[in-house]
Amino acid sequence: MEKNNKNFSLMLRGTRTFICDNCGHKFKGGDFEWNCTAFSAPLKCPKCGSFHTYPYSSSGDIFGWIFGSDKSIYEDIWKTMDEQHNNIDNE
Repeated sequence: MEKNNKNFSLMLRGTRTFICDNCGHKFKGGDFEWNCTAFSAPLKCPKCGSFHTYPYSSSGDIFGWIFGSDKSIYEDIWKTMDEQHNNIDNE
């Protein structure tokens, strides 16, 4: 499954547990590939509505350890997403 718009492309890889950086809520959601990379696209938190979320991984999850839980990478992704949303809002 693929979703395209003028700014990015997402491919569904399955489901994954995410954690919200704003409220700490853990939730399951679709694991969409972020811009043709190994990283997961942030999802909207069902509790607070923030898109500042990232994959939660336990210490035994090797793929999460390598690709998913580096918050600094997701801070860059959130910045890009915030800029895109602001540009859409200002059109």
